[in-house]
Amino acid sequence: MAGYTSLIRNPRPRVRETVAPKRAGLTVNDLYAKLKEMAVLYKIRPGERVNEVELAERFSVSRSPLREALNRLVAESLLNFVPNRGFYVRELDRQDVFDLYEMRRSIESAAVLLAVSRAADKDVKALRRFWKEALKLKHSISNEELVAKDEEFHVRLVALSGNNEMVRCLYGINARIHFVRWIDIEQRGHDAFAEHLDILDALESREDARCRELVEAHVTWRMEEITRVVDAGVVKLYSR
Repeated sequence: MAGYTSLIRNPRPRVRETVAPKRAGLTVNDLYAKLKEMAVLYKIRPGERVNEVELAERFSVSRSPLREALNRLVAESLLNFVPNRGFYVRELDRQDVFDLYEMRRSIESAAVLLAVSRAADKDVKALRRFWKEALKLKHSISNEELVAKDEEFHVRLVALSGNNEMVRCLYGINARIHFVRWIDIEQRGHDAFAEHLDILDALESREDARCRELVEAHVTWRMEEITRVVDAGVVKLYSR
């Protein structure tokens, strides 16, 4: 899944750019971005301990900046830290995924209600143009690029609310469910993508109840659907 780095438009403020020892030009933020990609895509398997020595050697850095970057990922719930044992990759847990989708539904449904009254027509039209272009490419780009387009659509939709905290929360959720969404697109294809235009129709017509109803239907997942995708994801991870 190359290219996730381009999706990390992280609203988290960047820390002061200190150079990590051993490799000229490599900053803690650079290291954080590389490790975040590994965590989001489960390049280390769920539940496995992070080998700090191996990572320090791979990126030619000392343990201090490495741990600084790892601790940032713990703060974002992308890694777990166990005292006296070290850092561990988060589990691919069905209930966690279900909870994250519930939170995503709450954020997006509230955001579109605000967007109905706040979004400028030109911004809604711009989002429509973006998604129509994405639909033209859906058969010619990779699944990881499709996930990127889908995430960008939803972030821009929430941004139409004018509420930066909602956008910030959605970025965090997107990182934690990115792998699951990729597996879902790989299995299901593009079935739900046309629904984006229906949402924009309702938004452009300023139909608040309809807009919220469409968004909730679009992002709601039942536990059995999550179980299917998580199980498929586990199989893929352990067949690498």
